[in-house]
Amino acid sequence: MTRTTVGIRDFFRHRLPESRIEPRVEFLGEQDGPSERDLKAVLSAEFRETPAVRRAYLAQLGFQPGAPRAVALCIRASGGQPDEIARRASKHFAGMFVRDVALDIIFVSHEQEADLQRVCTPFYPPAA
Repeated sequence: MTRTTVGIRDFFRHRLPESRIEPRVEFLGEQDGPSERDLKAVLSAEFRETPAVRRAYLAQLGFQPGAPRAVALCIRASGGQPDEIARRASKHFAGMFVRDVALDIIFVSHEQEADLQRVCTPFYPPAA
């Protein structure tokens, strides 16, 4: 369980992105299905052109006990421009999903990624 505060960027198709801070994030598992696999394929192609992105995950998260699960694109990056990486990823997401669906994007630290890897496999880079 991760208890580190993280900044989260919410991307909705119909409004400007919002940033928020969550005092608690728990990584619950991988988000996967036909639509998610399509998104992962598109994002993998995008990330191949973005050297700063090391690994990416599509994960289910919990923020507070009893709250509904959220889905987030979790990115482990080294350097680069996080806002630009997030903007480009959200553009692909917006083109694929219905208007009222949001995508949280989290840039995870080394420690957070260790927690995440206990319940989720990165989709980028693809496993060999």
